[in-house]
Amino acid sequence: MDRRRRNTIAGIAAAASVLVMAGGAVTPVSARAELPRWFAGCWSGSRDGEQFTERWLVADEATVIGTSHTVKGGRLSAFEFLRVVLKGGAAVYIAQPGGAAPTEFTATEQSPVAIVFANPAHDFPKRVGYRLVDAAHLTAWIDGGASGGGPRLEFPMAKAPCEP
Repeated sequence: MDRRRRNTIAGIAAAASVLVMAGGAVTPVSARAELPRWFAGCWSGSRDGEQFTERWLVADEATVIGTSHTVKGGRLSAFEFLRVVLKGGAAVYIAQPGGAAPTEFTATEQSPVAIVFANPAHDFPKRVGYRLVDAAHLTAWIDGGASGGGPRLEFPMAKAPCEP
């Protein structure tokens, strides 16, 4: 057997052993992480005298873009630019509250109806989550991380018309 063929067989054997140790399957990057397309559309809710709205649009196969705004006492009290992108094989939530510099949170848990993003180095929140309750209801939440480093704030929302 020539040297090149021996190296090829050795390479295949090494790859096979890695596959066995990794559970037997190689998943392409695009299939390992999925964008949470299920929250596309407009969502609105209220809590403690505040009305909050999120609008999400699937921009392309690797990007969901959104905005969030809160109204209190008839006046805008907060706004945020949002994105979820596929980056390095993971879904990454990028928040820019008040138009500030982007802060990234990487998906740590994901199912067909829920996703949790985390950034343990961020002050607060350390985690951002979304859960589809049913086709017409969504709950967004933020907290101080798994170790309880702050309160958990929930934002229950219902599907809303996307007004211009």
